Amino acid sequence: MRRIFVYILVTLCSVLASCDIVTSDNGDLDGLWQMTTFENLKTGEVCDGRQIGGGLNWAFQGHLLVMRGADELIFSFEHGDRVLKLYNPYLSGRFTETSDDTPITDATQLNVYGVYQLEEFFRILELNSSNMRLESANVRLTFRKY
Repeated sequence: MRRIFVYILVTLCSVLASCDIVTSDNGDLDGLWQMTTFENLKTGEVCDGRQIGGGLNWAFQGHLLVMRGADELIFSFEHGDRVLKLYNPYLSGRFTETSDDTPITDATQLNVYGVYQLEEFFRILELNSSNMRLESANVRLTFRKY
């Protein structure tokens, strides 16, 4: 009986020691966000983000942002001190034959998502567990969390 207990204890310790728990310090930012309003600050035009490209969604996890609309884009991001920095954009190859992600070199591909530079900075106007508002030099974006 004692031998079985020791065996179970050693096995349990081995299993727990081999697990890596990866956590994120993104707080309320992590998760899936639906764009509800896309406001162009240059022209004053306001669009319903749910109608653009079949609906625009941003998903944050770890240090990656996936934007989904007509295409799927992948960004690296950093956030802190009420600023969100997006950089290193790729066009996802997840649904292609080669499955290769392609670096984006022309920022015009990103405009429909509210991004106008290959390295874009947003001021975080509001961020809580259900709402997010971001503003750059060109747009103000409003999101709701799924």
